[in-house]
Amino acid sequence: MQLQLPKLNPVTLHYFENCVGCGACAPSCPYFYVDEKYAPVEKAEILRQMLRKKYTLAGKLLGPLVGAKMPKSEDILWEYLEYAYRCTNCGHCYVACPYGIDSGAMVRLLRQTLYKAEVAPTLMRNFAQFEGEGLYLSHPAIKSMWEEFLKATEAPVGKKGARVLFLVTVMDLVLMRDAVFNTIKILKKAGEDFTLPERPLGVRPPIGAVVGNPDAVKKVITDIVSYIETLSPQIVITIDGGFVYPNLRFEATNVLKKKFSFKVLHISELLAEYLRENKLKLKKLDIATTWHDPCQLGRRGGVFEEPRIVLENFTNFRDMPHNRQNSICCGGGGGMGCLLEEEHMAMSKLLGVDIWSSLSEREKSFIKRSEAAYYKAIERKMEDVKKSGAKAVVTACPVCIATIARGAKLYGVNVEVDHLVNLVAKALE
Repeated sequence: MQLQLPKLNPVTLHYFENCVGCGACAPSCPYFYVDEKYAPVEKAEILRQMLRKKYTLAGKLLGPLVGAKMPKSEDILWEYLEYAYRCTNCGHCYVACPYGIDSGAMVRLLRQTLYKAEVAPTLMRNFAQFEGEGLYLSHPAIKSMWEEFLKATEAPVGKKGARVLFLVTVMDLVLMRDAVFNTIKILKKAGEDFTLPERPLGVRPPIGAVVGNPDAVKKVITDIVSYIETLSPQIVITIDGGFVYPNLRFEATNVLKKKFSFKVLHISELLAEYLRENKLKLKKLDIATTWHDPCQLGRRGGVFEEPRIVLENFTNFRDMPHNRQNSICCGGGGGMGCLLEEEHMAMSKLLGVDIWSSLSEREKSFIKRSEAAYYKAIERKMEDVKKSGAKAVVTACPVCIATIARGAKLYGVNVEVDHLVNLVAKALE
């Protein structure tokens, strides 16, 4: 079986060669508590075995004796898929590792290898292609939704030279519609010179980064950046604190190999700026809040203090026992929150296509097992929420919001879960 293995750069070479297998990363992973075989080191080892076989002399000569082997069949690739999709790419293993090994980065490369072998979740694979080819721009349901959105807003659209461009995606409107409208309300209240795009900028860009399709990533990033540059904003803001944020803020420049004339901020960063400059005044809300650090915004993106500054300004804020770099992942990232039957049904309804019925029985079984693992992985996060004593969990990632809301219902934790901007909008004077 011929596989297209990833090329290694100096960073990924370090991840490949210098893991000592100590397992210090294991307790950091939400899926380790589902089954210990899902420890980050074990998931990354699957890729290392293939890399040793291809790139090392010992691996070529001695094979399994030195932990080097290639999969012999498609069935084995499907077994690998199970490991590849028991990772949220939360980055906690990277924080925990004494040698600075990012096992999540290795799992991303494993997903890329599987994707090229045409072994990947159908829903995510199709959405990566749907976004990468720009097909969402002509889809009737999405076009209609976007037109209705623009009609419902009294905000500038496609304005050149505005200080701020509010980057709105398809999934922003599908999953966080209230947050989109409340962000516009806040921007107006702050007297911001802003604009909306004339079209959605991606489905949830770039989906290819999650499923392992770098070609789709480059197409999507190129399209979005090209559009942004036609408007020449100083700042681009996103309300999505999931993988959208680090990909647009940090990875996009690497993908396109150029510097941008604009900077990308999460809305929490802009809100903290408004409070510092007295552009917003918020009335005190008598509610006990805690902040869930989205892994991509926090550990991967470094945005820890700004949302806390905002919440401390107008609520009774308290941190969870595990917070900032050591925050417990909700378990829904890295596509895990998509591997649910209900999500397949929801996306089928949006697109007018019966996705679930088109899946093979093997993939349906994979989804069912993934769903069971997902609901188990949420449990630790809910224990942390409970210990905080908060009545409202505030965060900024649509998957985190949905996952924690499901966890609260499943594990009997009496909390509300909402996006930061929705709470800020309630407190506007």
